Amino acid sequence: MENLPKICVDTTDAFMTTERFGTREEVIRWIKKVGIDNKVTVIISRSDTETGKRGRSNKIIFGCDKGGKHKISDSGTQSASKKCGCPFKIRSTPAKDGSGWKIDVKCGLHNHGLPDRLEGHSFIGRLTTDEKQHVADLAKRHVAPRNILLSLQDKFPENVTRIRKKQDDSEVVREIFWAHPDSVKLLNIFPIVLVMDSTYKTNKYRQPLFEIVGMTSTELTFAVGFAYMESEQTENFCWVLEKLKELFVKKDMCPQVILTDRDLALMKAIEVVFPNSINLLCRFHINKNVGAKCKQHVVNDLQKAIDTLWMEVVWASDEVEYGQRLHQLEQACVDYSGFINYVKDTWLTPHRHRFVGAWINRVLHLGNTTTNRVESAHWKLKQMLGNSIGDMVKCWEAMNNNLRLQLGNIRASFQKSFYEVEHAHVSPFYGYLRGSVSRAALRRIAEELLRVDYVGTNRQICGCTLRTSYGLPCACELGRYRVGGIPIPIDVVHVHWRQLTMEVELEIGEDDGSEVDMTAAMDELWRQFRSLDVIGKRALRSRVCELAYPTMTTLCPPPEKIKTKGGVKKKGKKPADYDVYRDPSYHEYVDKASQSSQRQSQPSQTSKKIKLSKKQPQFIVQFPNHIRSYIEDVVNVESDGNCGFRVIASLHGYGEDGWSMVRRELGLELIDKDRSTLYDKLFSNRLSAVRESLMIESFGSQPPEKWTSLPDMGYLIANRYNVVLVCLGNSCITFFPMTSSHSPNVSIYCIGFVNQNHWVQVNMKEGFPLPPVTLDWKKFRSHIATTWMLGFAGRMQHWQLLTPVLA
Repeated sequence: MENLPKICVDTTDAFMTTERFGTREEVIRWIKKVGIDNKVTVIISRSDTETGKRGRSNKIIFGCDKGGKHKISDSGTQSASKKCGCPFKIRSTPAKDGSGWKIDVKCGLHNHGLPDRLEGHSFIGRLTTDEKQHVADLAKRHVAPRNILLSLQDKFPENVTRIRKKQDDSEVVREIFWAHPDSVKLLNIFPIVLVMDSTYKTNKYRQPLFEIVGMTSTELTFAVGFAYMESEQTENFCWVLEKLKELFVKKDMCPQVILTDRDLALMKAIEVVFPNSINLLCRFHINKNVGAKCKQHVVNDLQKAIDTLWMEVVWASDEVEYGQRLHQLEQACVDYSGFINYVKDTWLTPHRHRFVGAWINRVLHLGNTTTNRVESAHWKLKQMLGNSIGDMVKCWEAMNNNLRLQLGNIRASFQKSFYEVEHAHVSPFYGYLRGSVSRAALRRIAEELLRVDYVGTNRQICGCTLRTSYGLPCACELGRYRVGGIPIPIDVVHVHWRQLTMEVELEIGEDDGSEVDMTAAMDELWRQFRSLDVIGKRALRSRVCELAYPTMTTLCPPPEKIKTKGGVKKKGKKPADYDVYRDPSYHEYVDKASQSSQRQSQPSQTSKKIKLSKKQPQFIVQFPNHIRSYIEDVVNVESDGNCGFRVIASLHGYGEDGWSMVRRELGLELIDKDRSTLYDKLFSNRLSAVRESLMIESFGSQPPEKWTSLPDMGYLIANRYNVVLVCLGNSCITFFPMTSSHSPNVSIYCIGFVNQNHWVQVNMKEGFPLPPVTLDWKKFRSHIATTWMLGFAGRMQHWQLLTPVLA
């Protein structure tokens, strides 16, 4: 095997260009097009966006789809991998002169051959938007897959998609939607606001349960429908929402407001199925996630103040106040750009109209600004289920029992509002409303009446939030009625609050009568049945029987547990803090980490021993005594003669396998026209030897003359990446950049030399002492680079104070 010839294909010239691109999308399109033209499948191996946080910058790193290591599995299943460690890398970043995105080929080599054609390739064979639409149109017409493929190739000659057979059992239940008849009636009586969310661990098939709830006039929650789904993609949500849409008796009826979490797939489905509905987002989860991000970025003393400013932004009553509150928050977070960028980019810019008061106060949400109703419904259902190993029948029984209790409470609340009068509502002022409007609505009106004393009849001061958000008379309206000495009219209360019974016949619109008339459909069914042969009649009769006799269905439950978005990621004991196996929300991770850090504020002797065991003592003992207490841990890398370059690649964000990129970039640094004179003086007659040490002939193990050697590589690394490089070992050295000025946010890379032949990554504690620089650095550095020693003078003096301890 060792004698096999090594393949090396160079595509550098194909991707070299001086062209500048306006956006990252243009870069991606150009790179992928050139890749297809040259039979190279280019993928995005890493992408980042500048956020203001240290280490984050606009960049895209492209690689070959055969990059990465081939992982060998012992599962015994028939599997294969494309991975062979291909070193091909391209880096794209915005040019410093603002001319656009530039392309830099870090390594154009491939350690594998390139295909003659790309048919059957999983990446190249992906359909474009137009091709997907073409397939969808043909599929609706029941065109056979092979004919769809032929049509694709005729219409899009460059398409290389192939048919992949999928084993599927049409008799297996993939998705199911349940709605109780009384729930359907309640939905049509109270269609204004619906709250939707998924929950997990409710059945042995591990399908997510999607629950939809509404709110009655008495402010009680009622279940609208339940759906088990195969997965949580947009098409699955669209199917469920279409079933929900069929429950409305009037064709033009739809919920005015739908409240969800920030589930992008669900939000997209709502846009498709209910385009006229307003999709609000849960304030509670937004505030928790923002609070968690605040804990990460902001010092403890300011967290409470910034949380308060954030809440003022969320509760801003109009757009002018919103702008003022946001400006105050930005001023308070001037030193925390990562936090304010997260708040604006994730929440305010795309979604402020879904949760900020200035916008949602104009929406008839009836007081529903969180998903608490559906979360509570999840909990009650799980209490009824008892465990998560039940089948479909047990789930249905639990839902049905839960609904029976729920409906009983709703009917009782209607009766209380109809027959009972609270003491606060005996005044003649409520005379037209008593017994005709729910007690919940009357309580809100009574609370609003307290504002009349200082609002009067002034709409500007009032804000009219109760009118726009609840459909109830606001303070300025109540003030006018009080001044006029007249009771509150019944017609100023939204019809939602006036519904106090379920015993009504659902009215069908004039244009909707034909939708419940089956005469024409049955006649057509009989006509088709008579025209069929014996085989066709049997098939049609079987389908009709499934509808007529649902208990005789041939459908069967899912045969295996289906992975869901919130499913278990690892086997083991159930986490104590969560009621289901799911991925905790971001804020739960941060809260848990915060609690953990508080518990560990006084570490025991045992915890110290465990921590020490993670530091790889066989390496730590090789570093000077006075620096060992500042070492967090040591990260080992592969020993193949590239270890020093592997460590730098890992620290710089390329990953350990990006060592070849580091070699190439340091080679480019040597010939940089701005620093060529510096290196002529610094390396003198050793310049060619340094250049040769960076050039390799193969990707395997390297001889000693190709290893990372100090101090030569230290100068190149610090200058190329504009970082501070600290090297620990028998001799400890600090390398500052030689041509730039001190930066307070500079990255500090620390590497260690162990076993006299190996480099490792050393992670240090914040503010650790810095060893001295070399005499050549002081001799050849530029005048402006002196600021580096001034900026780190305290840490370098700290090192000198510790050093005598060794004597």
